Amino acid sequence: MLKRLTKASVLLCGALRHGQFIHQHGIRTFHSTIASKIKVDRKDTHIEIQWGPSASPSCSKFNYSWLRDNCQCPLCVHPSNRQKLHSSGDVALSIKPESISIVEGGNGPHLEIKWPSGSLRPHANHRSRSEAHTSVVDVAWLQKQDYSPQAVRQRRNALFKPVYWDGDMYDQRKRSVDYQHFISSNDGLRKALEELRDYGLCFIRNAPTKDKEVENIGRRFGCIRETFYGTSWDVKSIPDAKNIAYTSLDLGLHMDLMYFEAPPGLQFLHCLKNSVTGGESIFLDSFKAVEILKTMHPEDYSVLTQVPVTFHYINDGHHMHFRRPTIVEDDLNEQRMVYYAPPFQGPLEAEEHLVGPFYKAFAKFEEILRDPKLTYRMLLQPGDCVIFANRRVLHGRAEFDAASGDRHLKGAYVDWDDFKDKLRVLDVRK
Repeated sequence: MLKRLTKASVLLCGALRHGQFIHQHGIRTFHSTIASKIKVDRKDTHIEIQWGPSASPSCSKFNYSWLRDNCQCPLCVHPSNRQKLHSSGDVALSIKPESISIVEGGNGPHLEIKWPSGSLRPHANHRSRSEAHTSVVDVAWLQKQDYSPQAVRQRRNALFKPVYWDGDMYDQRKRSVDYQHFISSNDGLRKALEELRDYGLCFIRNAPTKDKEVENIGRRFGCIRETFYGTSWDVKSIPDAKNIAYTSLDLGLHMDLMYFEAPPGLQFLHCLKNSVTGGESIFLDSFKAVEILKTMHPEDYSVLTQVPVTFHYINDGHHMHFRRPTIVEDDLNEQRMVYYAPPFQGPLEAEEHLVGPFYKAFAKFEEILRDPKLTYRMLLQPGDCVIFANRRVLHGRAEFDAASGDRHLKGAYVDWDDFKDKLRVLDVRK
């Protein structure tokens, strides 16, 4: 059944699951799992949909260009590879539909939108684009595509909403995943993914102490990120080390490979041997520190989101160089990533009026980082593998006595995109 939308609004109420339609006072009603009431208003440049008082957001707006661009029919999205068959630049400017109707059916309400000829600019190999076109849009799908800041934020937070922690909080809730459960089941992998999603830190216990086992652990999340350190690398004290991590000295809090344009998202450190005196591993949630900075010193926070820091590595036949702010916000002006590696900072390149404020802001940030209450410390034992978000969790190591025993860790990296991919896939399968 169709109900044509004009400039006036159309009200839909009821429930889809039985597909039974009831006529009441001239208004068509049906059961709906989407919302108890749906009201669609056709405007000059867009449609507005009122989802009902229980929905959040309660109202969505969809521009006509957006609706045409995101048609999901087989002529617009390839049915097997799911790839879009036109570009956003192909959508005709100032496009308006000829008509919009509501299609009522057992699978739920749909919008049937009829576009005039020329809604997409024709290409030499796509003459049919100049013809009239009809889009049939699932209302439930449309609700999930709301692009208002509120809706986008809700979707992001539904999958990624970090829990900020300090040392005491993490110590009280510390959880680990047994290696066999992690390596052999999706449930074990999901537990590790959720720990990393929420806290940026996860411990795998009782892993085999084989030399390359860290790569097996890493591949549960995605492809190993190979760098000039190799697919995996050793962390132990060696003479004339090219990196302070390969000494027994105190290793301050930092993040790895900040001089890369795209630093790895996950870092793995697998303990093979540890019989030395000292050498505790130290972790700190930079998101917690940034939140303190933003609350207590908003001007300093703002400076660290603006001034790019130079990171470089000039050693052992390599010359890496990249600039980025300490705190990087997303398009909703929410902090999403932190970049902090003092040993690899190069000379600051900033506008003169920002140099002084940068040093003030950076000092204030480090004052917060030095608060021992924020750090979680633990001594890795053979068979432990710690995994952490490399652009959230700072890591370091206390000094140890290299003559007192053996300390050998094996490290590897996996990209953040691989982590998010695996998390989304397993989240859907729940």
